[in-house]
Amino acid sequence: MNNTKGLRSAKGIALGDQMVCQYVHMIDSAGFWYGDDPMSYTTPVLLAEISVIFIISGLTHLLMRPLRQPKIIVQIIAGIIMGPSVLGQSREYTEALFPPGSKLLFSTLVEFGFMFHLFLLGLRINASLIKSIGRKALIIGLVGNMIPMAFGGTAYKILKPNNPSIGPLNLVLINSMTSFIGVTSLLDNLNILNTEIGQFASSISLVSDTCCWLLAFVMRNVDTALKYSPNKPLPILVLVPGYYCILFFLLRPLSIWIFCSTPVKAPIKENHFTAILCIVMGNGVLAEYVGEHAWLGAFVLGLSLPNGPTLGASLIKKLDILCTESLLQLYCTAKGFRTLFSSMAKMSTAKMEIVIFAGYIGKFTGTILPSIYYKMPFRESLTLTLIMCCKGVLELAIYSTWETSQIMTRQTYTLLIINMIIITGLASIFIRHLYDTSARYMGDTRRTISDSDQNFGLRTLVCIHSEENVSSLTNLLEVSNPTKESPIFVSVLQLVEITRKAASILVKHDRQHSSSVSNLYCSGHIGNAFDHYESYSEGSVMIQNFKAIAPCASMHDDICTLAVDQKTSIIIVPYHKTWAIDGTAKANTPFIRTINKNLLKKAPCSIGVLVDRGQIGGNPSVLNGNSPYRIAMLFLGGADDREALLYSIRMAGHPNVSLTVVQFIAWGYKTNSYQENLDKEVLNELRASIVGKRRIYHKKETVRRGLDTRHVIHKMADNFDLVIVGKYHEPDSPVTLGLRERSESPELGVLGDMLASSVFQFSVLVVQQQPRR
Repeated sequence: MNNTKGLRSAKGIALGDQMVCQYVHMIDSAGFWYGDDPMSYTTPVLLAEISVIFIISGLTHLLMRPLRQPKIIVQIIAGIIMGPSVLGQSREYTEALFPPGSKLLFSTLVEFGFMFHLFLLGLRINASLIKSIGRKALIIGLVGNMIPMAFGGTAYKILKPNNPSIGPLNLVLINSMTSFIGVTSLLDNLNILNTEIGQFASSISLVSDTCCWLLAFVMRNVDTALKYSPNKPLPILVLVPGYYCILFFLLRPLSIWIFCSTPVKAPIKENHFTAILCIVMGNGVLAEYVGEHAWLGAFVLGLSLPNGPTLGASLIKKLDILCTESLLQLYCTAKGFRTLFSSMAKMSTAKMEIVIFAGYIGKFTGTILPSIYYKMPFRESLTLTLIMCCKGVLELAIYSTWETSQIMTRQTYTLLIINMIIITGLASIFIRHLYDTSARYMGDTRRTISDSDQNFGLRTLVCIHSEENVSSLTNLLEVSNPTKESPIFVSVLQLVEITRKAASILVKHDRQHSSSVSNLYCSGHIGNAFDHYESYSEGSVMIQNFKAIAPCASMHDDICTLAVDQKTSIIIVPYHKTWAIDGTAKANTPFIRTINKNLLKKAPCSIGVLVDRGQIGGNPSVLNGNSPYRIAMLFLGGADDREALLYSIRMAGHPNVSLTVVQFIAWGYKTNSYQENLDKEVLNELRASIVGKRRIYHKKETVRRGLDTRHVIHKMADNFDLVIVGKYHEPDSPVTLGLRERSESPELGVLGDMLASSVFQFSVLVVQQQPRR
């Protein structure tokens, strides 16, 4: 090596593995113009690798988008495309982009990101889910583990003696496991995480996961004792529990103490954030020292920490995009890169596949049989079974660790990855078709205000996202004229968005014993404000507080399920924009709009979207009782307007409310006779309500086109505090003709969208009556 001029690295084979010898200072290139080849230095190579992985992963995602596959499957397939089975067959491609000297650096980077991803995942998971595991989930989880072990173990014992190349016995154990991490990731991807079947599957997977980890711990120590001596496992039995004691009784309290000085809703301080990173990495060092994986230690540490708005949300906000979106993608792609199709040409592949497939058959049988025994509907049992057969990122990590440690061969690793892609990919497709989340609440019966018996009260579900909505919603409830003879039964649902792979929760708030989960995620001021309003109402309003903690994409499922359970007639949701005193509007909680759109499509009862502009309009509160609260109802005809009119008539019974119903009549336009008769019935009810009441007025306006309608509304704009309108109107009616040109919120309908614009200062309630199916 005396003459090393121009020599960048040397490589060769030692003990069957490729080894690389290169200079330690080969990090940054001086540049092409100074005679350096940038691809001979680690930094340019690493950047090129990451860029190519992102590009190919993005293209793979676009090509597979029609199949709607989970992200992990897409990323693994992208890795296979880049690996030795496809593009890696080109020697020039491999040597230029993935030289042997870069593998160590790249692998270290993705393992680092995976560790922090599991730490964040642990933060998102509610540890109290362990306490809520019922007997049914426990039995299905245990049986779903025992039967695949029996199936896989039997196949292994039959085939192993004649085929020594078949993988280790641990393969049977890992193939029978359904990881909690993988299941929650899949459920989140399918948008069924907070459904009944999703929460049940999470509980079962937690049982399965726990059993397999305990069995793996026992098997590892028994195997060590058999190979060496009975005393060999004793240090492990002491070190591992000792490590977890340090984690729970030292690192956990230290992490919580660091955040104690951070005010609620305040951003985390940089030195605090750095200290937490040091704790996570130090915990990883300890885990590796005692024989545990750093990523497993990080997951347990995250799981042990409170995941409320101060600690968990702050860390997730800072680390999520880097660790979950970027480094995790690199990790999954890198694991797909290790597959080698040519290794499957060996004779033992078919027999090894029998062992693997026996585990899947056992998992299918062990889950569906107890599910049917517990009288679950067949479609739900089949859906649950398919979920339990899916594999995720934890299994991928274990496969990779065993292959790297030479516990299993590259052939076994490749076969496991292919089975994972096929089974999980097909299962996700079938699950989407089998399980319709709206089937539970989209039946033939749709509750409406017109169907509710006023003598027994009105049942309302109020959705709230922040403390800013409290005053407007309590005011609307009071406007709805609650009395002791006709009370309002209100279910207040506080909605808290969670992101990615966390078990969702729908919980009733107990005033005497509020759950820790509720306290972590939601402000107690919201519940206290509604409880105070209930006391103020003196028995005319009955309030129950609930909290839903779920991803935005499936949060409407919780709302609809609660509406069915509570026999709700109308759901009130806030508009996604709020107005400042100077009149400027902002979408301060963008996910509200997604929820509202989903509810308008799938709700089991009527919907009311409240556009609150009390601040800019100076609109009074009916709770004050100092001046009349002026309401206008714009009636064009149709089911939604009839529902809105009936709600308005109820409001008119309040002693402090005045109601003006403006009926728009289209010049020379005739509606459907059946709809016209229904409109006449509800208008007759309005006329009957006017008798003996001074604060109810009925006006008729004849218009020729939409501009006339706009002109009438502009003239009356300053005379009202709240305007109520139905969402849907006949598209060819002259009353709305020409009003569709500019539409910012089409989900509110033509008139609702116009009234929600910044031109007006009154509040708006857009009502939709769900059609019967």
